[in-house]
Amino acid sequence: MPKLDISPYPDTPTARSELVEFLNRQLPPQSGHGWEQRLRHWWDENPAAAINPERGRWVHSEGRLVAYGGSIPALHAWQERICQTVYATTFCVDEHFHKAGALIFLQQRVVAEQCMIIHTTPSPRVQETLFKMGARAEQTVTRRFFPAGLASRLHGRSWWPSLPADKRVVTDPTQVAAIARPYQRADRIEKWITPEYLRWFCNAPTRKHHFLGLVDGAGLLSSYLLVTPRLVRGLRSWDVLESFTTNEDRSELYALIGLLVKEPGLLPGSALLVTAAAFPADLTLDPPPAILSRNQHVCHFFLFPDLLRQAPKHTIMAEGDLGL
Repeated sequence: MPKLDISPYPDTPTARSELVEFLNRQLPPQSGHGWEQRLRHWWDENPAAAINPERGRWVHSEGRLVAYGGSIPALHAWQERICQTVYATTFCVDEHFHKAGALIFLQQRVVAEQCMIIHTTPSPRVQETLFKMGARAEQTVTRRFFPAGLASRLHGRSWWPSLPADKRVVTDPTQVAAIARPYQRADRIEKWITPEYLRWFCNAPTRKHHFLGLVDGAGLLSSYLLVTPRLVRGLRSWDVLESFTTNEDRSELYALIGLLVKEPGLLPGSALLVTAAAFPADLTLDPPPAILSRNQHVCHFFLFPDLLRQAPKHTIMAEGDLGL
């Protein structure tokens, strides 16, 4: 078999052209969003990319590109400081060069010595490899369903707290001037939140994301939801992918969810249901009166540097390359 040469993907204009041609051949775009657009979003427009040069690994054989494993830079918080992260994405191997995939995973061990790697769309075969590499897996969420709009009047409408009188609701992240704090709690690993991140996430090319937040008169954000459309047995629904509050209690967060439940038309298209999935350690959605809840399988895998291996982790659906 010809020699395989693996190296960090350099993201020069020439390299990107070669990569786009390879991905178009191996994974033709299905949704009308070309690879050029997706790579721009991951690396040119992503605010985390400015401080994290990791873009993945590629493998050549006799000068021909035969495999690529991508990385989307991200930022997490740990003990009030930034923790660099990469979202693993687009594991693509020419069918004639299976060993190239193993080389890419060996390189992930090197990357994981420096930063956390998050996989959220791994194939069953990749999941087996991640288990062998000692990845932490979170594979179950509890999804809760809340009737929205007119139907909410028949179920728990009065439970939701009122919106704070000194805050206003915004649905455009460009109206956020600053955030009260870039994380919710310092005693766990969680996403590092900035206004730039919110704008970037809501501009993802492959899935619609909507923003619902509370700001004060100066545009200081204290709580928000990130939401995406979802069909539940043919019913249009709003799916809460991420919830965030810097308040000590969750009253603002519940007020925002309640607002979405009562007035789903605040976001384009409206909905008949609001859904949200929570991992086992996340008790945020335990109190609200859901009409139904059920467990679902997910594929969130984490490779940690030694210093973070034992740290508690706050996991949400809006991590990894889902929707990006």
